[in-house]
Amino acid sequence: MLPPWLTPDDLDHYVGGFTCTGFTGGLNWYRNFDRNWTLTPHLAGGTVGVPSLFVAGAADQMLMLHPPALMDGWLTDHRGTLLIEGAGHWVHQEKPDEVNAALLAFLAAVVTSEARR
Repeated sequence: MLPPWLTPDDLDHYVGGFTCTGFTGGLNWYRNFDRNWTLTPHLAGGTVGVPSLFVAGAADQMLMLHPPALMDGWLTDHRGTLLIEGAGHWVHQEKPDEVNAALLAFLAAVVTSEARR
């Protein structure tokens, strides 16, 4: 039985895509994780200076491993954290309307603040 946020057509789309390309690309990020750190020592201590918004599902279990508070100090223009109720790790698929509304509001706020400069 599929979860309510995954339709049979969506599943068919993903199966078709991964049948064609495989899932190696998705796995390579994890395989290369330590090497990425080795290749980027110049980024140690770096911060993100562009406007940012963190959106996650309130039920995403990754929040226990990496709570949003860990971003404090690393995001110098952080505009907020939004945890969407009733969604887990795949928040963009589980609650697309809420995610899109949050992104549009964030972009509008960034544009408005930049226009005032």
